[in-house]
Amino acid sequence: MKLFIQYWFSLLFVCNYTYAQDAYKIKLLANYNNPNLPKVDGTDIWNDLTGYYNPINNKEYIICGSTDSIYFFEIGDANKLKLVDVEHGKSIFARNRDFEIYKHYAYCVSDQASGIGALQIFDLQYLPDSVHKVYESNVLGTFTHTIFIDSVLAKMYMCTNLGQFGISAMDVISLADPVNPILHTRLKVPIKPGGFPLFNRVHEMYARKDTVYLSCEQSGLYIFNLKDSANHIFLGSITSYPDQGFNHSSWLNESGRFILFTDENKGLDMKIFDLENLGDPKFVSQFNSHPDATPHNAFWVGDLAYVSAYHDGLRIYNLKNPYKPEEVAWYDTHPVVPEQYGGYRGCWGVYPFLPSKKIIASDLTAGIFVFEVDSNLVGNEEKVAEPTYFSLFPNPSVSQINLHFSGQATGQYEVFNWLGSLEIKQSFNNNKFTIDVSHLPSGQYAIKVSTSTGNSFKKFIKQ
Repeated sequence: MKLFIQYWFSLLFVCNYTYAQDAYKIKLLANYNNPNLPKVDGTDIWNDLTGYYNPINNKEYIICGSTDSIYFFEIGDANKLKLVDVEHGKSIFARNRDFEIYKHYAYCVSDQASGIGALQIFDLQYLPDSVHKVYESNVLGTFTHTIFIDSVLAKMYMCTNLGQFGISAMDVISLADPVNPILHTRLKVPIKPGGFPLFNRVHEMYARKDTVYLSCEQSGLYIFNLKDSANHIFLGSITSYPDQGFNHSSWLNESGRFILFTDENKGLDMKIFDLENLGDPKFVSQFNSHPDATPHNAFWVGDLAYVSAYHDGLRIYNLKNPYKPEEVAWYDTHPVVPEQYGGYRGCWGVYPFLPSKKIIASDLTAGIFVFEVDSNLVGNEEKVAEPTYFSLFPNPSVSQINLHFSGQATGQYEVFNWLGSLEIKQSFNNNKFTIDVSHLPSGQYAIKVSTSTGNSFKKFIKQ
C-alpha cells in the first residue's frame, strides 16, 4: 500500500500531463548508437554534442563526443544519420567532451578523462568528404570542462581550465585567427574579506556583448563585464534562491531581461530570474518535469526552452510568459518503467539551433538522436493552453506559505506530504491567501491547486 501511495504521489508533480507514453509532440527521425564502444562506469558512452550548418551545400551536421573519440554525422535528405568521420580525442575514457562552432571550425575540449588532454580544432568546410584537424595543443588548456564562443567578438571562454600555470576559473581566448587561438585574459575573481575568492570554478557560462553569466557550482551564478581585459567589473550575483544546489549552466532570453539556469542535482527545479537590475536580480519562477528529475543543459530560443533532463530525456517548455512556464513537448530517450531517478543517466545534451528546426540530442547510453518538433511549437507564436499559475513563498517556510495568482481564482488546494498523504484541503475564492503550515512536521511537501482551467503543482519545504 505504501509503495502505491508513493507512486501515486509522484504523479502529482507532473504538471498537467499523463506520462504513460514516451513522447509528446516530438517525432524521432533518426538514432545512432554503438553499444560496443568503450564505456565509463560500465554504462556511459556518449556525452555532449553540437550542430553545424554548411551554407554552401545546405547540409546539416552533428559533432558529438564519446568516451574516446569525436564523431561527425551528416543529417541526410531522408533524415538518415550518416557517419562521415571519427577523430580520436586527445584524451581517452573522457566522461566529458564539449564542442563549439566558430565559422567552419569545431573547437573540442575534454575533462574527467585519462591521459593528457588538449584543445583540438577541426576544419569542417570539406564535409561530407572529410574533416581536417588543424590544431591540437595543450598550451592553452590540458583539461577544460566546458567552452563557449561569442562569434561576434571572436572570443572563446574556457571554463575550469587546467593549463600550464595551474587551474583557472575561466580563461578568455582570442579567435582573431581561428586556427591560432591565443590567451586574451584570465578571469580576475574578486577576493572576499578573509582572503578567499568569491568562487574557484566556472562550470559553464553564457556571454553576450562582453557581459558574462557564470555558473559557479555551489557558489551560485555571477555576472561580470569583461570589456576591459585589465579591469573585470563585477555586476551582480544570484547566490541565494529556491532549490539551490550545484549551479550548472544558464541562458538568456532574446531581450536579455530574463535568465534561465539549472542546478545539476536530483529534484532541483530550473529557475528564471529577472535581470532588469543586474545588481539585484529578482526570482520569477521555477519548474521541472518531475520532482526527482535533474535538468542538465537548457537553451532559451524564442518562446521555447529546450532542456536535456537526464532520466526524463528531452523536454520543451513554453516560456512566452516567464512567470508561467509550461511543459509542451517531450521525448524520453531513457524509457525505464518505473523510472529510477538517481545518479546521471539519460539525455546529456541538446542542440536546437539548426536552420531546419530539427533538434539533435545525445543520451549517455542510447546514442545520438534527431527529432522533429510539432510545427505549431517551433513557430513559437502558437498560444498554448496554460494551467492555473500561482506563486508560492516563502520557500522554505517555517509557519506559513503565501499563494498569489495572476488573476482572480476559484477552486481548491490540497497539501500532501512526501508519502502522498493528504495533510490540508481547502476551497478558495481569491487571488491571494495564506496557508498555515506551522503544525506540519519538517520535510518536503507538495501543493495541488485545482481550478476550472486545470491543475497546477508546486513543492515546498517546511523547516
